[in-house]
Parts: sequence; structure tokens; C-alpha cells
Amino acid sequence: MQVVILAGGEGTRIRHLWPDIPKALIPVNGRPFIEHQLNLLASHGFRRVLICTGYGADQVEDFVGDGSRWGMKVTYSREAEDRLLGTGGALVNALGRLEERFMVLYGDAYLPIDYARAVAAYQAQPLPAMMCVFRNRGRWDRSNAAVRDGRVVRYDKKSPDADFEYIDYGVNFFARSIIERYALRPLPLDLAVIQSDLAAAGELAAYEVHTRFYEIGSPEGLRDLERFLAGGTTGG
Repeated sequence: MQVVILAGGEGTRIRHLWPDIPKALIPVNGRPFIEHQLNLLASHGFRRVLICTGYGADQVEDFVGDGSRWGMKVTYSREAEDRLLGTGGALVNALGRLEERFMVLYGDAYLPIDYARAVAAYQAQPLPAMMCVFRNRGRWDRSNAAVRDGRVVRYDKKSPDADFEYIDYGVNFFARSIIERYALRPLPLDLAVIQSDLAAAGELAAYEVHTRFYEIGSPEGLRDLERFLAGGTTGG
């Protein structure tokens, strides 16, 4: 399955520490973050990766190259640095490069799950999209999803609700036809808008994972990830 990594953002919460490099290249235990991310994906058998770049695109593309050192084929969809399109807009911008079904990851997230099981779960159910969810209960970040009967029935990143026990884990699956619906929408466009629409329409399956997520969007998150990786764990 094709993996799409959304790596075009500016990283505003952590940019003051590394003002001249994109978030994907922030050093984590002495190596650029995206190296850890691609190592994880390669260890789970993924071979086709599309990286959506924007801020610092040249640096990211120069470092990753064609992906051959990870045994992958890596291609790119680039946004202009002075006109970033948002996480949903990045997928609209990449429409011509998207496969019929694909998996989306955020470019600042390290997510050590059993990807083969997640892919199989998506392929085995009839809905066009699936969100991996974690029963967060507000622990690691603000919960943003209500899940019932195997579906995300409400999703809202901005307005927390007492019914929200789950959080978007950061691994999402889509049919390309979903993104095609938004081809004429004004940009920028947040992926959360697409996910909220899907939940409201009953088109967003839920797949619960049980491993906490890691992210480098904040100094605290970066420290947690460094401790996790120092333990020698790559996910499973």
C-alpha cells in the first residue's frame, strides 16, 4: 500500500529551537526525524512513499532522495513555501500521484503499531476511509473522537466533548475518491474537515490501537520520543 507523509508544515511550536530546518529533519537522538520514520515504515514492509513537502522542501527532498537506501521508492508532491495548503490541501494537491487506496501519516508522528493488521482491517471493511484511534481519555493530548459500533461517529479537533474518549492516532486510510470530492474546495484545507465530514456521513471506520503515539511537534513530545527510541524499540 502507498504511504503518504504530510511533511509540509512549518512546525510553529518547536521552530524556535531549529529555525532553519523543517520539522522532518529535526534531530532525534542524533538523526533526522524522518530517518526514524522511514526506518519504521521499511521494517513493516512499506515500499511506496509519497512525501508532501512545503516548508523546507529542498532540504527534505535532498536528504531523503529517491528512498533507495531504505529499500523504498519515494516520490514528492510539493507546495509553495509562501502558500501552504493545509493537511487536506496537501492531499488535494497530490491527487495525480495518489493510488486508489493509501495510508496517511503526519510528518511529525512516530507511531509504533502493527501496520499489517491495520492495513488488513481497512481492506476487510466496506467504508472508504478508516481512522486508527487510541483510547486517550485526555491523557496524552485532547481527545477528539467519539467511536461507536466500529465507526467514528463524531470528530472535532477544536471543540472537546465529554463523549470524546478517543483521539485520532495519526494513521488514516482513504480511497482516492474521497479526496477527489474536495478538488474544487478553497485552500488551505485541514484534513480534519474531511475527517469530520466522513464521520458525519457514516463513512469513517474506526480501528483501535493500543500503543501510545509519539510526536515531535513540541519539546515535551520530542523528549518522550527520544527516551522511547533509546530503549531500542521500533514498533510492532
